[in-house]
Amino acid sequence: MFLARRSVAPARQLLRRQQPRRFDSHAAHHDHHHAGPVNEAFGPGFYISIATVASGYLLYRLSKAKQESGSESWITGLIKKWTAPEELWERRNAIHTAAMEKAAEDRHLFMGAAQPSTIELKDPDIFNTGSPYNVAAGTTADLSAVAEHYHKKNQAIEEARVARMKDGKVVSLYD
Repeated sequence: MFLARRSVAPARQLLRRQQPRRFDSHAAHHDHHHAGPVNEAFGPGFYISIATVASGYLLYRLSKAKQESGSESWITGLIKKWTAPEELWERRNAIHTAAMEKAAEDRHLFMGAAQPSTIELKDPDIFNTGSPYNVAAGTTADLSAVAEHYHKKNQAIEEARVARMKDGKVVSLYD
């Protein structure tokens, strides 16, 4: 008895969550009369599937008859007409292989290059990228000498570029 009571509670909760079944949409209106039987025809999908199977079988028999006579079927001729020749595929594969080999060579070149051990500072503000809060007094260094060094270096590079442009040899900013 005790086991039966324990199993009733979950079953009751399950039934409460279930959607009530309604088999007749006109359950409240019993005085309506029902329509008579209707002859239902096959839909268009049935006829399309029958036609597809029949035409497939017909095409198969036509192609088989052509092959038995020694000539190739019109389907095979159509496929050969629109298929690229072997020489074209060989040329494409050779070009693709050469491009992949060049890309692999370049990748090995870049991956095998020695990385610089120092980072070139372009701007003295790179030193000040940390948080300005909670910095103890006297812990910041005087960077005026570093800033002056890079200012002179950039000025020399700019003067050399202007001199090259006056000679008319190089016009690019990066050469």
